Amino acid sequence: MVGACVVAAVVRSLTAHAPGPTRTLSPAERLEVGRAAAALEPRWRLETVHRFPGDCWSADDDLGASEWTWVREEAGRRGVPVTEIFRAIDQDLHAFPVVPPRKSNACPCKPRPFYG
Repeated sequence: MVGACVVAAVVRSLTAHAPGPTRTLSPAERLEVGRAAAALEPRWRLETVHRFPGDCWSADDDLGASEWTWVREEAGRRGVPVTEIFRAIDQDLHAFPVVPPRKSNACPCKPRPFYG
């Protein structure tokens, strides 16, 4: 029985197809994605400030969740890995001045004395 499982596993591994190369964004697409994320960030920040007034760290964390959702959707629409979308956002942050409410850093973590 164990031998049959081993043979099946070896046959399966030898006949499996490796995924093809992933598509990457062109420089123009990367610029478009970066600018789109920059345009959405003020709205995301405003929403998170309303959900977490006075708690900068939680607001930044919530912003990250909004960004992550958008990144996954954008990667799916464009047929690219999420790393391509994050790379476009990163390049945009380096290429253009960061003007508030947009920022390129995170608030320091301030753990609560209790969680309840």
